[in-house]
Amino acid sequence: MATQYRDWEIGLSVRKFRRAVWLVMAAMTMFFLALTLAYIKRHGLTIYWLSPELTTILTANTCLLLASSVALWRSRRFLQVRLMRATLRWAGVALGLGLLFLLGQALAWRYLLVSGVYISTHPNSGFFYIVTAAHAAHILVALGLLAWVFSRAWRGRLQSDRPLLMDLTSIIWHCLDIIWVYLFLVLLLYR
Repeated sequence: MATQYRDWEIGLSVRKFRRAVWLVMAAMTMFFLALTLAYIKRHGLTIYWLSPELTTILTANTCLLLASSVALWRSRRFLQVRLMRATLRWAGVALGLGLLFLLGQALAWRYLLVSGVYISTHPNSGFFYIVTAAHAAHILVALGLLAWVFSRAWRGRLQSDRPLLMDLTSIIWHCLDIIWVYLFLVLLLYR
């Protein structure tokens, strides 16, 4: 039987937590896959719409999100070797980069709005707004978890011998990064 993790004062095993997170990640991946497949199927009926300026913003956002994944990976590694100040610092970097990613997404939406491209302007623009808003909502939840990790590290309550919160947050964050890279590539290839 798996060891019990009582940080949240419930009796579920670590294995059950991980299994639940992976199931949620699989469902989330299928959701975004279904959206993009519908977009690709409909793409043949539409025209080019993604401007070079918007592509630049999205590329920068992608770099921010990937850098945040590296920062979270480093934070997790430092937690494993019990370097708590480094854990805190890199968790803070990951959190800050995640917030910058969301700010960059808002900048992309603002760019479209100022350019007169609304959700109902074109099927492609509608897809862009829907998929990026859905991804941003998932990122917000993950940022909440990341803020929780940061808060626990700040208060000295993140423990290297019980890293479940850090592990689950990392799984979610890295999955969202992979999903974003996939969405970004779909947007670039089918613009």
